[in-house]
Amino acid sequence: MRKIILMISAVVIGLIFYSLFETENINSLEGNFKELAFERNKNNTGPVHRVYVYSIEDTLWSEMKKHADLLPHTKYGTTEVFYFLENSVSDFQLTLSIKGVNLEAHPYCIAYAVKDGQSRLKFDQDPF
Repeated sequence: MRKIILMISAVVIGLIFYSLFETENINSLEGNFKELAFERNKNNTGPVHRVYVYSIEDTLWSEMKKHADLLPHTKYGTTEVFYFLENSVSDFQLTLSIKGVNLEAHPYCIAYAVKDGQSRLKFDQDPF
């Protein structure tokens, strides 16, 4: 009986480690995502609003959508993500606030994603 319990325990622990290393995470996505800026509202009594800016090597739409879906979100809060091509980042001055990126950066934005508190993702290609 003891051997059966040990074998079942070993299988369960093995499955836990397998799922831990095989599940998709931000580091396993293609595209070499680099975080350029992050902003979060300082109000801890209301909804949390996060704004991220990432650069990517190529227009991998499905990878960008997966990436935005894997970012954290808070109940009743929002998470916004702006994506830019890596080679276009030096062409403009980036300024980030809770309201988003500056107007000068809008023409260079290739994708925009918003994730609401219920984890619903809205993804737009060429948003501006």
